[in-house]
Amino acid sequence: MLVLQTCGNSYFARTGRFIMFDERTFISYKQAQWKDLTDILERGKQGDGSLRNLPPADLQRVGTVYRRTCADLAYLRTQHATPELINYLNELVGDAHGVLYIDESGVSPWATIAHFFGTELPDVLRRRMAFIGVAFLITVVGMLFAYFVVRSNPANSTLFIPPEFQDSADAWKQGFADHGDIPLAEGGLFSSYLMSHNISVAVGAFATGITTILPIYLMYQNGAIMGALIAEVQPTGYLTTFWAGILPHGVCELSAIFIAGGAGMLVGWGLISPGEYSRKDALVVYGKDAVKMMVATIPLLILAGIIEGNVSHSSVLHIWKFSLAAAEFLAMTAYVYIRPKKRQTAAQN
Repeated sequence: MLVLQTCGNSYFARTGRFIMFDERTFISYKQAQWKDLTDILERGKQGDGSLRNLPPADLQRVGTVYRRTCADLAYLRTQHATPELINYLNELVGDAHGVLYIDESGVSPWATIAHFFGTELPDVLRRRMAFIGVAFLITVVGMLFAYFVVRSNPANSTLFIPPEFQDSADAWKQGFADHGDIPLAEGGLFSSYLMSHNISVAVGAFATGITTILPIYLMYQNGAIMGALIAEVQPTGYLTTFWAGILPHGVCELSAIFIAGGAGMLVGWGLISPGEYSRKDALVVYGKDAVKMMVATIPLLILAGIIEGNVSHSSVLHIWKFSLAAAEFLAMTAYVYIRPKKRQTAAQN
């Protein structure tokens, strides 16, 4: 004899000592509940995208229906239900989560993200630009020092450029970006090294910010590598080719480095000069700004990687590469310093 039993959100058939999952029976038993949740979400989306304008009866029921559907999804996964059913419920639960979990101000998660990148992040970058500027200046100092040391004696390049990457540096000295007979992979090896090195510098500068000294050293070291390479390339006559192969992605990549270095030094400064805060509170206040600054480095590094792989080492004319680099710089400057009217009004209030 077949006995059907329901236990909360589980549904199974018991025959003798075996318990068998019956997907069709489960669907027929639950589909009314799933349709109910779908209908509620559709009614909510017809308004402002939230559930605030729903009838009281829907508001009282939606939480329970959502939780039961989540439980159904979890149960079906344990029973290895068909992928189509799992995907259907996964999408339904995901849609419900996006509508239900709106903050107390009534702003959706997407609006919160847009507010962060459109208002909070540029405001933080502008307020902490002094630290970003210091990171830039330290990098320039390292670059100039290494440049003059290597120009005075080319053998000194080994002090700044690791030996295992000297062959790749030689490719830059041959203007590999303008000569198809030089394998792209050979010259690109050093570029890849620079990118991975810069990412490690960004993370390291932030992670060691509490020490204050290490972010400064990392900024200096990063500049020294670039300065030594410039000194090696300049006598070859391929310096323009070098900059055309560096700047298109370097504007974003190096900006990310400066921001990360500034974020690290900001944390260290909270310990050195907490101002009106205790050192513990200063770490919290400055640390929040530093984390926001690090978020800015993510899209910059992603964009740098895309440009490097498709433009920097391509056969695109130098003028277009330099124009792209200039456009990137202007766009970033506008993002930080051109404040929309809404943001200006909010700041004045």
